Amino acid sequence: MLKAFAIVAAIGALAMPATPALAANSPEYLVNACRGSLDAMRTIVRKQTVAAVGANAHVSVIPFCMGVQFNDFGNAAGLGKTIGANKVLARALAQNGWRADDVTSITIRGNSVQLYVHRD
Repeated sequence: MLKAFAIVAAIGALAMPATPALAANSPEYLVNACRGSLDAMRTIVRKQTVAAVGANAHVSVIPFCMGVQFNDFGNAAGLGKTIGANKVLARALAQNGWRADDVTSITIRGNSVQLYVHRD
């Protein structure tokens, strides 16, 4: 069974068109990959929801596409002041060496908050 699976996988790999080895490392590829990931994260988060994040919330600060320059601020573009004004979020960011204006995307699900941060 395992041998049959290996043969099918090998045939499938041979049938795929070859891609240049450097394409995945090119700046354009990385920027497009980051934009695509950011697009997938887009959700609407209301200022009131961000302001209401309380002290018992579990806040994760997640670096996103570090070192890749792209001029898209994600779904948190208009929430920088509100994020910075929330003491729980501002403290989580500061503890990890980030500021509110570094937040590219924010996701709030119940008592869990993910702050995706980025710097060029």
